[in-house]
Amino acid sequence: MALALATISVSGVLFLGGLVGLHGARSDAMWSAVLAVAGAGLAAGGLLVQDRPELDSWIVALPVGAALSVVHGKALFATGGPFRT
Repeated sequence: MALALATISVSGVLFLGGLVGLHGARSDAMWSAVLAVAGAGLAAGGLLVQDRPELDSWIVALPVGAALSVVHGKALFATGGPFRT
């Protein structure tokens, strides 16, 4: 359980840091990569909380978490989004 909470915490801080700290300061590819790693980490932390996640869950959750975190970050900072830049 401690590993799950540590994974979720570190990934959450990485996601927020990538969202706020790296946006506009670095290249778009680097920003997307940081958000993708953070999203995959959040998905992994969620699976570590479960008693016995199946292999299929790991195969699906990590790429989906990575993709959705990038989409979420791009939606927040889009031209008409809530955090217009």
